Amino acid sequence: MEDQKPAGATAGAGAQTEKQVSSIKNQGTDGGPSTPSSDGAKQGSGRKKWKTKHTVILVIVLAVAWFIGVQVMAAERYAATVNVIEGKDKVAVNPVAKLDFGDLSRDTGANRYVTLKNTGGMNKQIWIVKTGPIAEMMKIDKGTSFTLKPGEEVKVEFSVQVPVSAPIQKYGGTVYIFKMPKLF
Repeated sequence: MEDQKPAGATAGAGAQTEKQVSSIKNQGTDGGPSTPSSDGAKQGSGRKKWKTKHTVILVIVLAVAWFIGVQVMAAERYAATVNVIEGKDKVAVNPVAKLDFGDLSRDTGANRYVTLKNTGGMNKQIWIVKTGPIAEMMKIDKGTSFTLKPGEEVKVEFSVQVPVSAPIQKYGGTVYIFKMPKLF
């Protein structure tokens, strides 16, 4: 025959042990009860929100970088040069490029023109950026930012005035003309 133990003795001891283990697992760091399911859910959703937030920011940054990259590649580029020479009131103009100001003596100047036309159906914002040593001597009659309306054509004047104190040398640089749709 089998040994039979009283049901209450085994069940009671086992039940008591399970209660103690369960109680220890559910204690928080402060000794009080904790709710692991709610803490775990908060941590998981926090990570999910964090990832979603950063993914959205990353997508926006990449879209802006792509837009700027396309605009830089599409910009018109013009080499700008002037050769400062000895003498007074000497001007030798043999332009080989749109913004080649030729040979100029100190305290003299020259003008060049670039024609811009908006062939699209919406306003275009124009930004002009000058770079290089020639940039300090160059002035733009329309300023560095203006708007072109649809069908409008503008002749932009670039002027170089060589200062009296300019060293005799060749000055160069690049002029970038950005044309972007004006959304606002």
